[in-house]
Amino acid sequence: TPEQDAQIQKWFGLLAGRVREYFDSGRKYPGSDAWNNHMYWAGLSVAAEGIANGDADAFLWGLATYEMGVHAIQPDGSLIAEMGRGRMALHYQLYALGPLVMLAELGEANGIDLYAERDGAIHRLVSFNLAAMKDPSLIAKRTGETQVITLPYSGLQIGWAVPYVQRFPNANLIRFIAQAPWVRFWQWGGTPPDAAYPLSGKKDGAKDGAPAYNVDLKRRMEALLAAEFPPGLAQSYFLGNWCAEGRTDLHGTIADSGDFLALNNGQGSTSTGEQRSPFLLVAPAWDSVSGALTPDRSQIDWSNGTYWVRCSSTVQQQAINLNGKWIAQVGSCSIRQHGDQLQLGDTKDCEASGRVDEKGHVTLDFSGIPIEGFVTADGNHINWQDGSYWTRAQIYGLEKK
Repeated sequence: TPEQDAQIQKWFGLLAGRVREYFDSGRKYPGSDAWNNHMYWAGLSVAAEGIANGDADAFLWGLATYEMGVHAIQPDGSLIAEMGRGRMALHYQLYALGPLVMLAELGEANGIDLYAERDGAIHRLVSFNLAAMKDPSLIAKRTGETQVITLPYSGLQIGWAVPYVQRFPNANLIRFIAQAPWVRFWQWGGTPPDAAYPLSGKKDGAKDGAPAYNVDLKRRMEALLAAEFPPGLAQSYFLGNWCAEGRTDLHGTIADSGDFLALNNGQGSTSTGEQRSPFLLVAPAWDSVSGALTPDRSQIDWSNGTYWVRCSSTVQQQAINLNGKWIAQVGSCSIRQHGDQLQLGDTKDCEASGRVDEKGHVTLDFSGIPIEGFVTADGNHINWQDGSYWTRAQIYGLEKK
């Protein structure tokens, strides 16, 4: 019934929100499941929810996980996280490709050519996987372990190939499909239905019969992707001046030294920086501590619990507005602000009250336990006196317009 449909769609939205919250938090921890195929599967589910509920922000969040996936594809077509799975590497190479192809299909259905991203990186992944399917020893030589496979390949391994060969015919893939006992896979959820767009009238640039929503969404996606993944070296995201713990007297730098980054903490200690992804580096000389760059590129969260904030003389302190959801290192918490007064809620662990002054100094009372912190100049982080930090939730998704 319509009433049941409304309840189901509401539940989908709530569930998608929890999925986004979980993975937004996980992105701050290198090695978590936010850095492997789990993120792409989460993206597929959230993008599907966005289509079902007409929620463009959820749809964009899902497509952003595709960008994470294609940035993880190496020049030879392999995925670092999945190649680290030992004897299950081939399985997870194929498993990770599934949601990426399906996300690309959802993009195509909405006029967004994700197959072309990163010079068609997904095609390298397809070619690598196809070669390994034909000869699993190629991966066995890389991992040092014989691969666990079940022949003939079926839906779990090659369900993604069915829509893929419709766009990019490939005789070898077509043969694998023909040999498969089935190509269905329960996680696909069947063939994605056409997105239902609210017809708000034709706008400039919209083709005859094309919903304005569709055209606007394409423009938003292109602009957001261009801002999130600008042309040039990925390592340039880290370059610049950094203030350790947000302190201007602890002034570090990250510079380009050719094959590596040159890190200097401003206190006489230096290290090379090895780029592991556009948003992740490792400093071997500093006990191999890893630094995860927040998506807005304003802070580096180090795996030893410290952080660097981007130093900029041009950043001006804006009016303090802490309303909304914040990602903590052990969960999340919502803040409601009225003037300078703060009220925290959501869960028992984050119930507190306090205030924030015009300089961004935050004082909270957690059941008699006082905690102090400071809001960074960009307004997106609260750095606490105990060395922990909170990050505004929406910077881990694509910016809302």
